[in-house]
Amino acid sequence: MEVRWKQNDHVAIAVSGGVDSMVLLEQVRLSGHYQSLTILHVHHGLREQSDAEAEMIKRYAEKHQLRFLMRQVPADYFNSERSIQNEARELRYRFFSEMMNEYKLDCLLTAHHQGDQQETVLFRLLTGRFHSQPLGMTPMTVDRGYPVYKPLLNETKHALYVYAEKQDVPYMEDQSNGKTDYTRNAIRHELLPAIDRIEGLSTRHLIELADWQNEMLGLVAHRAAEVLDSMTRHHSYSRSAFTSLPLPVQRQVLLQLSHSSEGTYQPLSRHYSDEIIRVIATDKTQAVYPLSERLHLEIAYDMLYIRYPSTVTRELLIHSPGEYEFNGYLIQLMEPITDIIRVRVSEPGDRILINQQRQKINRIMLDAKVPTSLRRRMPIITINEDIIAVGDLKRNDHPANHFIIIKFKGE
Repeated sequence: MEVRWKQNDHVAIAVSGGVDSMVLLEQVRLSGHYQSLTILHVHHGLREQSDAEAEMIKRYAEKHQLRFLMRQVPADYFNSERSIQNEARELRYRFFSEMMNEYKLDCLLTAHHQGDQQETVLFRLLTGRFHSQPLGMTPMTVDRGYPVYKPLLNETKHALYVYAEKQDVPYMEDQSNGKTDYTRNAIRHELLPAIDRIEGLSTRHLIELADWQNEMLGLVAHRAAEVLDSMTRHHSYSRSAFTSLPLPVQRQVLLQLSHSSEGTYQPLSRHYSDEIIRVIATDKTQAVYPLSERLHLEIAYDMLYIRYPSTVTRELLIHSPGEYEFNGYLIQLMEPITDIIRVRVSEPGDRILINQQRQKINRIMLDAKVPTSLRRRMPIITINEDIIAVGDLKRNDHPANHFIIIKFKGE
């Protein structure tokens, strides 16, 4: 058993009544490594032995003076048209969260063991769920606001049976675990044994693969964090520098960007992230990809920009000196002037008179390689309907320009 929690923690253990969780309960109790110990049990009522399991755990708790908290599921709770396994798991962890909060418990222990780890690795490997997550379970995760520890991940199922027999630990076998109509049960009872029966093959290497992948993910995450730090500080990143990054780092950057923004998001699919990466590597000049509800990645010429879409201010009137914000720009009027300054966004056909020549506003922005999103937000400074300045790009010789400062702050 690997102990990662603290001596003064109020510890909860998820106990089903099987050999795994009962051995974990016994080992933790004997270790005394806790401030208090609480047993959490969900009575699903799906099997005939459910009552007997609950009674056995209750007797154990009473014998050793441990707090026992149980949730009994109503008989008509589960919908046969949906995955009972998924519903049962969600119900369990909802119950765990409620108890953790109500009784102010510090951490939860679960009895996942080496066999569960091998099953998880093979399941994620064969279902393609390894691009953005570890192949295996980690000894500690934070779930719903509290730490969850798996102290038995390095223990074999056989070792748990031996311990239970030697220490006379009570437990009950879940007969439904032997069925192979569930994917994970089929992996556990058919695929894993079949691998071990073939000469030269061993399921032990699945654990080694998961450990190696974890090390590689750590390297990728470290490099991606460096890139993200630069991107978030400057709200931009060199397109060529991004394409020179190793492909796994590029994927991780996009994934982390989608996770880091506020609001709801859907995990990036491998197909979507690879399409973004493909377009970044082409000569396409402009493209925008939503990474979450509140964050977009914009490709503009030789740069990548992080954008946080917001309402566009279309007009602002400036009557007196001061500082004014307009769509991410800071406009300062340093001295009083007799005219009213009207600040607006660009309109079709806009032109500015410079050196006796009328220049198209759109062409000025294109030549400056202004991203599309900024073109729609850039302040156009006008006096008496005449354009005197185009953001921080160009201005003419109108006297008012001597007293106007325009700076881009960022969105």
